[in-house]
Amino acid sequence: MKYTAQSLHVDLITAGALMLTVIALALLWRQRRLRAVMERLQQALATEERARAWAEQSALEQRTRVGQLLAQQDGLLEAERQRIARDIHDDLGQNLLALKMDLAILSRGQPRLQAQLHQIEAHITASLSSLRAIIHDLRPAALAHGLRSAVESQVIQFSRLSGIACRLDADQQVYSVAPGAKVDAALYRVLQESLSNIARHANATQVEIALCHQPSRLTLTVSDNGVGLPARPARDGNGLSGIADRVARAGGQFHVDSRPGQGTALSMSFPLDVPAHQAEQLIPEAK
Repeated sequence: MKYTAQSLHVDLITAGALMLTVIALALLWRQRRLRAVMERLQQALATEERARAWAEQSALEQRTRVGQLLAQQDGLLEAERQRIARDIHDDLGQNLLALKMDLAILSRGQPRLQAQLHQIEAHITASLSSLRAIIHDLRPAALAHGLRSAVESQVIQFSRLSGIACRLDADQQVYSVAPGAKVDAALYRVLQESLSNIARHANATQVEIALCHQPSRLTLTVSDNGVGLPARPARDGNGLSGIADRVARAGGQFHVDSRPGQGTALSMSFPLDVPAHQAEQLIPEAK
């Protein structure tokens, strides 16, 4: 009986040891399985992180490239405008100036014809003024279908090429007014240049454009949620100088509101009717 009790005790211990061994093996297997799962998850997360970093880098490179292409496009258009302006200035402009000088000489030698010659000289002066206006009012081809179509097409093109969400908010009255060829061209070009600068410098994900009609003025605001400008921005380095010059040539006002890390807002206000004498003063003299 004693032997039986001891045998039972040994059997129980053996069974318990076996059970503990089985449990330990099960726990070890489960631990290894969890470790394998964790390793796969970590690998998947690492792969996803690398893919995300690659996508961000690709998006940044794409935005940079788009900005460069837009800037190149603006540069080519401006270069073509300047070429045409030089051709007109060097040919017709110089001929008109020479004719004006000849009339002045002739007027001194023919006192009786001074009245008629002065009248001809006045016509030549007016022609020179018109010529300068034509040179600087060369309109972008996009404006052939009106300001509304040009602005909307520019916004759609920018968003498609850059991948940056762009929203346009325009008063209904904006497209019903006639700001004039000079303001039309200036507004379109500063919008184009502003969007190009955002694509190149801002690292933004969202852009908002507002066109507002005020009494005798048209206001354009372009804001983004990008990195903003430094405390003392270098105008030339951020493309602001060209925008300011275009606005000034159209008789408008330009304002920048930006803080580092808080985006940038550019506000441009254009008069709906630029006085002729002011527009003429803004155009370089033909020499």
